[in-house]
Parts: sequence; C-alpha cells; structure tokens
Amino acid sequence: MRRLRISVAAMIVVLVSMPALAQNRHLSPEMQADTAALRALTTTSPLLPVDRIALQVHPALTLVRYSAVAGDKDGNLYVLHRPGDTNVDPIVVLDTKGEVIHSWGKGLYAIPHGIRVDPIGNVWTIDAHTSLVTKYTKEGQKLLEISVGDIPDPNRPFCGATDVTFGMSGQIYVSDGYCNGRVIEYTADGKKVREWGKRGTGPGELMNAHAIAISPDGKLYVADRENGRPQWFDLEGKFLGEKHFGGQVFSVAISAMGELYVGTQPRDVPFGKDASIMQFDPASGTIIGKIEAAAHQLSVAPDGTILPGTLVDKTDSVLLLRPQK
Repeated sequence: MRRLRISVAAMIVVLVSMPALAQNRHLSPEMQADTAALRALTTTSPLLPVDRIALQVHPALTLVRYSAVAGDKDGNLYVLHRPGDTNVDPIVVLDTKGEVIHSWGKGLYAIPHGIRVDPIGNVWTIDAHTSLVTKYTKEGQKLLEISVGDIPDPNRPFCGATDVTFGMSGQIYVSDGYCNGRVIEYTADGKKVREWGKRGTGPGELMNAHAIAISPDGKLYVADRENGRPQWFDLEGKFLGEKHFGGQVFSVAISAMGELYVGTQPRDVPFGKDASIMQFDPASGTIIGKIEAAAHQLSVAPDGTILPGTLVDKTDSVLLLRPQK
C-alpha cells in the first residue's frame, strides 16, 4: 500500500500538468493541418438541442478530474474521478437527485480511467497504469479482475488499458490503447479469446485505442484518439470502416437506439477548450450535429442522457446532457 500511495502522488503531478503540456507542445505542420480540419468540420456542424444540467452532489463532495460517468436503468450514476488522496473513494454512486448512495475503491487505483455498466447492471472500471479491468456489483463487491498485462513500460504513468464494452453473448472487449494500440476479447469469466490491432495510422491500426463501444447491430467502434478517427470492426476484428474527424477523438458511445457520438478535441489547446461531442451516421459519414462539451470518456444512459467525463480540475457537480425531444 505504501508503494501505491507514492505512485499515485507522483501521477497526480503528471495529471495536473497535462493541460499545460498539451497547450505548449509543438505541433508538426501535418498535425496543425489535421487540427484545422477538425475546426472546420466543427464550425459547419449544427448544434444538437440538449438540456445541460449540472447535477449537484449531496452531501457536498469535490470530484477531482472526473474522467468517466456511466448510468444504469434506475437512473443512478457511477462517477469515476481521480482524487489525490488515497483515503478518498474514486468511485462515487449518485441517485437521480445527486445524493451519494455509496462509494468505494480507496487506495485501489493508480490512474482511474474508465467506468461502464454492463447489460445486467454490474460496474466495470479500468486503471490506465496497472492495466487492470475490474468487475463489481452495483454495491461495490468485487466479482472479477482481468489483468490485461503486456505493459511495454510499467514506469510510464499512462501505458495500460483504457475502456471496456460487452457483447450480446457475454463477451468482454477491452481497448488497450496507451502503449499497445489493440483490442482484446475475453470470455465472460475473463479468459482471453483473441486480440487485434497494432500501433499505426493505416486501416485497422490504432495509435491510441482510447475508448470502445458496441452498437445494437453488433459493430465494435474504437476511438483511435491520436489518429483523430473512430474505426469500426466486426466482433472478430475485421476492419469495416472509419470516419476521419481530425484533431483527437477521445471517446465513443452509442445509445440503445443506435445513435453514435464521439468526443473530439483540437490538439493546439488544453483539454476541454473548443471540444465538441459529435453525432454522426457511420453508414453515410454524415455529421448530424454537435454538442459543445468535452468528453474524455463518454456514455449514454438507458434513458438517452449523454454522460461525458469532463476532466474538470475540481467540481461539485456532474454534467448531464439530455437531448430535447
């Protein structure tokens, strides 16, 4: 536990400094052009009508750079944040009014990265440093742990898995993005079935597989962050298509009705500035519209509410985006 506490403290320094580093880093002419393409696309996309709700947390609680939110069929929200204090729970569960139902996870995470709720209501988390994928009951009882492994550089703060999604027959798909650029399929009990993808810029290659989601028609979508695109595959890894947005594409999420959203971000500003959530039709490539909001990771709750992980430094509320009917 002592060693984990030290590693968390060191990583918090890295996390806090990331926006400044992103703002000041040099961009090649190719990256500048790529970000300009995203800005042009964003400028011409219509706004999607949504109600923006800042759900206040009660009793008052400071969420530190919350990276992901997921929702269940009862309207509860599962928030994953990055407290610097290992005595604070990184997983916080809220009801529909923002009341804290319970929380858990203190001292268990180095870099809390993603959180998902599976079709039967279990809660899954991903640690981007240890590359552990953990399954819990909705009350926080651990049910399963998958050690993704094959971490190329264990000393790097970000070198592990990023996200998880679920197949119709209980399969588990993990995006292992920061150092490996791959997707791994597991059985429901955590046995590895196959993997695909490698770092690169070509079709089917993934420079950073940062998020993952499965559509109702059985296609698997990956947010290929540094290549500025989502790509999609069949469930055995066959490349089916891509949509280039430019800049960075951090997140992907799909509603129960098949509406597909990605979180985009220009490269030349700190995370969150000029960011947009874009809805598009993968069949035609048409951009349906945008929401002006940042989404490090992204979920769509069963009721259609869009749930972005905003990475705001400190906040006492959670952003909900409810499409207007």
